[in-house]
Amino acid sequence: MAQNNYAGRRTKLINDTVITGISEKELKRAREVVTARQLPLSKFEKILITICGFILVGLMLTVVSGKIGLSTAQHNLETTQEKATALSSKNTIMEQEINQLSDQSRLNKIAKKAGLSLNSENIRNVNK
Repeated sequence: MAQNNYAGRRTKLINDTVITGISEKELKRAREVVTARQLPLSKFEKILITICGFILVGLMLTVVSGKIGLSTAQHNLETTQEKATALSSKNTIMEQEINQLSDQSRLNKIAKKAGLSLNSENIRNVNK
């Protein structure tokens, strides 16, 4: 019990600034917030910061140019895909037209109009 009372009294004395051997002026000075001052940079640190800055700028430029190149390539890819799709649909339409024009019944009608006849003996099938 005595120890608890002593510890409480001791902290109270320190908190109330009743400390023996230290003047009030020194105590006030010790309580002031110490402002940190900046230390000067050495030549090595300045060179290191400069080199790191150049590397950082170089990397930033590389990333930006990479993004630009990527978007250009993407645009070219989309354009090429659109052209390929257009050609594919045009080819499909042309194949359908060829099939319609080369239909056997159509060819027979055109031959009858022109006064031609179909002779089975003269027909030869050729396979590729």
